[in-house]
Amino acid sequence: MSEKEREELHQLWAGLVAEFRASGLGQAQWARQNGYNVRHLQYWLRKFPATDATASEAAWVSMPVAPDPRATPSLVVRVGSAAIEIPPGFDPSLLRAVVRALA
Repeated sequence: MSEKEREELHQLWAGLVAEFRASGLGQAQWARQNGYNVRHLQYWLRKFPATDATASEAAWVSMPVAPDPRATPSLVVRVGSAAIEIPPGFDPSLLRAVVRALA
């Protein structure tokens, strides 16, 4: 095979690999639908590893998450090596006094 033929084959498969990645199909299904041997596709996939651009094309899906009814929101204040967990409905003057004592 000449250098020109090698380059043409390389360009052909670069395009085919891009088409495969954009298709959303599995390797065997894409190869079968397009008339290629799946082993050849796998070989060229190794030659053209996915780039960050390919990875950034992944679709993100929103998934609502219900809050845990057992969880109570709290605030953790760290002063030096001490940590104070503050639950809802805390007494601000008590917190102020504790923080002053730890400082």
